[in-house]
Amino acid sequence: MGVIEKRSTKAGVTYRVQIRKPGEKAINKTFSKKTVATAWMSKTEADIEREVYREDEQLFSEILRRYIVEIGLVKPFGRSKSHSLSFLKDELGHIKLKDLTSGVLYRWALKRSQSCVPSTVMMDMSYIGVVLSTAEEMWGCKPKFDEYKKAMSTLKKLSVISPSDERDRRISDEEFSEILAHTNTGLPLVDWTFFSLSTSMRVGEVSELLWSDLSSDGKSIIIRQRKHPKKKRDDKVPLLPIAQQIIARQTKEQSDRKVLIGKDKNKKWVKASELIFPQNPKSITTAFRRARQASGVEDVRYHDIRHEAISRLFELGFDSMIVAVFSGHRDINMLRRYTHMNANKILAMMAPKKA
Repeated sequence: MGVIEKRSTKAGVTYRVQIRKPGEKAINKTFSKKTVATAWMSKTEADIEREVYREDEQLFSEILRRYIVEIGLVKPFGRSKSHSLSFLKDELGHIKLKDLTSGVLYRWALKRSQSCVPSTVMMDMSYIGVVLSTAEEMWGCKPKFDEYKKAMSTLKKLSVISPSDERDRRISDEEFSEILAHTNTGLPLVDWTFFSLSTSMRVGEVSELLWSDLSSDGKSIIIRQRKHPKKKRDDKVPLLPIAQQIIARQTKEQSDRKVLIGKDKNKKWVKASELIFPQNPKSITTAFRRARQASGVEDVRYHDIRHEAISRLFELGFDSMIVAVFSGHRDINMLRRYTHMNANKILAMMAPKKA
């Protein structure tokens, strides 16, 4: 399979090894000594036979491009993953697969950690692993996956990468009142806030609720293409009385304005009058942040309302399966991450009722 060619040049004699395998690109390397060339050829041929040869000359950018095109066609990426893949292409695309060693990956991750939190670095490294494993399993590429695993192990030990911190911030009624008292906007921020608090819906889900998906009695509504780790689907969810009341006082927008809703292949334009809450969700979260800053209440984000809402559903006495219907969680462990029970309220629930 391999041959050694002796070459004479002005600089001296060299030995060029060429290894060919049907259907694959030839492997070439030049040495100054025949004994070294022979040893390298024997080892390389043995590695090829055992399918452990990992000197792939392809650029990482070529693999990333193929992953984006072929895998993205079958399973469209979210905005976050698309951004990360594009970023990785710019950062590491010029490196050949054979040179994507543990040292290279470690140094890059260390540099990346200087401008972002460990959970973001971990997400980037995870995407690198997904692309490399896909390239090996589907396209016969030979990335140094063991080197990637070594880098991941070292980065975890040094806490350069780590999962995102679980927030346990609870928001009291007094804090909600203080924040909303500093509202300075024409947007219905109060209704949005308390609707989110009573339903545990994500801000994007609230912004895409349609009048046509509200039940005739107003007690339930369908959330279209709800977020799911494997496959999005439509969910029918119940509405607590306060949520029903908030919807009942919304008025249909009288205009021909159109709004783009949905994601990926499910995107579509609808009239603003078809939406229960036709406001831009980004404008709502911005208004909430400004009100929070003006109020002096610290460390509260709009998404924390979802955490608070789920915790309050448990405090109402609902079990995990019922709360999951409201929140849309399929994994009870994920539901736990969003749940932060107040110890005092639990004790109050356990206290014997007065006769």
